Amino acid sequence: MAPTSTGLDPHVTWVLLSSFLVALMQAGFACLESGMVRAKNSINVAIKNLVDFCISCALFTLIGYGLMYGPSIGGWIGLPDFPLDPDSPPADVTFFIFQAMFCGTAATIISGAVSERMRFFGYILVTVLTAAVIYPVAGHWVWNGAAHGVAGGWLAQMGFIDFAGSTVVHSVGGWVSLAAILVIGPRIGRFGQAGRPIDGHNLPMATLGVFLLWFGFFGFNGGSTLALNASVPIIIANTALAGACGGLAALAASWLTQGMPRVDRIINGVLAGLVASCAGCNVMGAEAAMVVGLVAGLLVVASMRLLERLEIDDVIGAVPSHLVAGAWGTLAVALLARPDVFPTADSRLHQLVIQATGVAAVGLFSFGVPYVLLRLLDRVMPLRVSADDERIGLNIAEHGAGTALLDLVTQMDQHTRMGDFSRPVVVEPETEAHHIATFYNAVLEKVTAESDRRHQALARLHELAHSDALTGLPNRRMFFESLIRAVARARRSAHGGAVLYFDLDGFKAVNDTLGHEAGDELLLQVAARMRAVLREGDLLARLGGDEFALVIENADDDEAPVTVAEKVLDALEEPFLLRAGSARVGVSIGIARFGAMEAETAEAVLKRADAAMYDAKLAGKNTWRLVAA
Repeated sequence: MAPTSTGLDPHVTWVLLSSFLVALMQAGFACLESGMVRAKNSINVAIKNLVDFCISCALFTLIGYGLMYGPSIGGWIGLPDFPLDPDSPPADVTFFIFQAMFCGTAATIISGAVSERMRFFGYILVTVLTAAVIYPVAGHWVWNGAAHGVAGGWLAQMGFIDFAGSTVVHSVGGWVSLAAILVIGPRIGRFGQAGRPIDGHNLPMATLGVFLLWFGFFGFNGGSTLALNASVPIIIANTALAGACGGLAALAASWLTQGMPRVDRIINGVLAGLVASCAGCNVMGAEAAMVVGLVAGLLVVASMRLLERLEIDDVIGAVPSHLVAGAWGTLAVALLARPDVFPTADSRLHQLVIQATGVAAVGLFSFGVPYVLLRLLDRVMPLRVSADDERIGLNIAEHGAGTALLDLVTQMDQHTRMGDFSRPVVVEPETEAHHIATFYNAVLEKVTAESDRRHQALARLHELAHSDALTGLPNRRMFFESLIRAVARARRSAHGGAVLYFDLDGFKAVNDTLGHEAGDELLLQVAARMRAVLREGDLLARLGGDEFALVIENADDDEAPVTVAEKVLDALEEPFLLRAGSARVGVSIGIARFGAMEAETAEAVLKRADAAMYDAKLAGKNTWRLVAA
């Protein structure tokens, strides 16, 4: 059990205040992680930070605290030990609160690394595993009995030093993050031939998150003394210096290697310096703390680049800033701390071996167990969302939650993918997206109008290319294309067809006596009368001058084309009333049948119909002649 106290003395007050500062880190993580992802996933990330804190507090109380601080079984695991009862001394309760906040920090590190593609239920399972098993067991190895000044865990008995959790908290969170992202894989579009960096939607908010975390680290490290003593000021000073130097080192490294000060590198450089300071901030001077931060900042830039080359998708850089920086900070204790603080080692090299053993042991456990369990779980219940859900974003896919800006982006994305710009986007008025939607809709209106104009122009060009300018009937080109298709269909089916070739009798006389305008008017009336007696689906065309042609399909005998020919003759028998006077014309009709067994071409059929038309003229005009297939 933790040390007891009979009253709320200054030490208890300090640790309680530090607990509040550590709890504030949850707000920092929420701002940092939700700002570093795309807008369509920001709500999902924020709610994960809230839920994992709820889960970790509950499970650490019921299970984790006993595993971590209960009576030790061989230095490996603790016995159940419920920390709270009505008679618990304030110091005991305060110690529990402080440690519960640490558990929440370890669990929430994972959220950002796996964001934008992990199922919410899968993330809950990872949080349960971390808060109930991984963190408490690893913490038992290092911190069990530390509140009494006793080394209860096997690593602590070796002389392993991790004052405020560079390894116990941060590396544990980083190792579990690495296991999870290896199981679920990278985001769509992040790597591969067409891969690209994916920027966060609100980097100013992410920067605010870093400031909140920095402020919380003062309680994280300062409160780990469990007393308001003379060590607190230097601990807080070392924490601030390590964070600042980590940010400066990452700034310089990214500027030199990438040609610009990358925001994500600077943010993670500050975090790396803060994380690395945790292990030895109580046993180092200011100069050593600055070195710890500088190296951590350089390592985080290098490890972020390494993950990218290995195509390991850590969205916020949790592995570099927590795992890598935490391991470095733990090893740095042997290199930079005062040798007289080493519990068992007689040299820096000896202490370095001890520190490295602790880093490796915690890493093997914190990575190996989650990786195996998550691999098995993923086969039973996929931990990753579907590709469609990933594309629309987890805000909507997992929670049915959206924002006006996200709704706008979703509608614009649908326009892009569907290619249909006919419908305007709709967003709620008086929102941040309303003005954008208004201008976008104005652009859509212009694009739609221009598109309609182009379609009309193309339709007009098609009409001019395939129709007769005077009568509006299909022209020779359109007729011949239709005849080719009709002959082909007849070959494939059991039904034949026919072509009727029309040539007006007496048209030239009308043209010569009444004029060309009267001739054009006559052709229009002829076309109208012929269309009126045709069957639906029959294709009538003007071939040129006073020549017309007709394609009839599904005509298995002579009856259908002959009937049509007789109707046309009857229709043209009445005189035509023209503006220039009255006129009479007849028509000579040639009929050529084509059938399923006939292998002739469309050209041959048309020539036979033309020849039959001349036979009709030789027979006295204003009659028809038929040539069978």
